[in-house]
This record gives sequence, C-alpha cells and structure tokens, in this order.
Amino acid sequence: MDQEILQHAENWAVSTFGAAELGDPRRTDRLVKIASALAENPSASLPHASETWGETMGVYRFLDNPSISYEQILQPHWTSTYTETLQHHRTLLLADTTECDFSTHKAVKGLAPRGLSREDLGFSVHTVLAMDPQTQQILGCITQEPFLRKLAPIGETKAERRKRERESQVWERSVKQIGPVPENHQWIYVGDSGSDIYTSCADL
Repeated sequence: MDQEILQHAENWAVSTFGAAELGDPRRTDRLVKIASALAENPSASLPHASETWGETMGVYRFLDNPSISYEQILQPHWTSTYTETLQHHRTLLLADTTECDFSTHKAVKGLAPRGLSREDLGFSVHTVLAMDPQTQQILGCITQEPFLRKLAPIGETKAERRKRERESQVWERSVKQIGPVPENHQWIYVGDSGSDIYTSCADL
C-alpha cells in the first residue's frame, strides 16, 4: 500500500469520524479504524478491507451493536459538510433515493418490498449531497436516511391514504434535518419529480 495513500486515508478517517459520540471512546476508535481501512480500498469487501479474521469480526460486532445508530456515525460528517457550505455563497443540494436489492439474500431479516413488487426485497436510502456549482466539487453528504418501503394497502381509500405516513415525506424530512439556510447564502435543492410531493410546506 502506498504510504501517501495510507496516511491520507487515516487522516481523512480521523477528521471525518474522530468526533463521533458513540458512548465509549473505544467505539469511536473502532469506527475510525474501519473507515480508514475502507478508504484505503473502497471497492473491497469488509473481510478483504479488514485483512485479518479478528479485525473482520470486530467490524461485524461494531455494526451489530444496537447501541450505535447510523445517525451517531454520520453526524460528524453531516456537521462537517454543513460547515463546508459556509465557505460557498451558493450550494447545490442534490437529493435522490437509492434502492438496495437484497432479494437473493434470503437469510437477511427486516427487509421490505422494493419498487412495486412484493417479491423483490431490500431497503431504500435517501441521500442529499452538497455540491459547489462552480467547480462541481462534492462537499460531502449533508443528510441521509435509510427507510423501508410500505406498499399501499389493497383497497385503500383516498381518505385513508391522507392519514398514513407516505414515502414521499422523506423529502420533507431531509429538508428539516438539514436545517435553515445560513444567512447570506443560497442553497438550491435539486431533486426529481418525487420532491414535488409535499403534504405541507408550512414548516419548511
């Protein structure tokens, strides 16, 4: 491994995740170590990135820990990205939802229908990236939310549909999660047709 790449990966992992509050500094150290290993070889599987079976098991234990949430892991990066936008007068917020297909992984529990199918299983991830429109540089991920798709009940009426939570509301939640636009800055939210569906814009 090129020492310059290795050092860059370690420095990036520390600056990105070193401030994560996970209830125990050893967990934060583990997170930094995992992030550094994946940054060194982004296309590698967890076992290959971890190099040893002991390290791999450590990663699995970390990811399986119910006391650690994805919000706790990503919050330092979200904060860093928000801070980075303050250096730019205008920022694009690029939003979209990715569907993760786990249909062939029959042993995985807790999945939901993917797309409009009741047989294809997986989960969805809604991501908002911040980008400098002048240089087209990605500043980072400013918020992200995984969720399970819930198909509309068969025979649902319009009145019933208005009362239940709908998938399109993830766009609203992302805007609220990011927070207000900093003074003297311009943010341009970019999304597909899904972002046009709002139940209420009063609080946005």
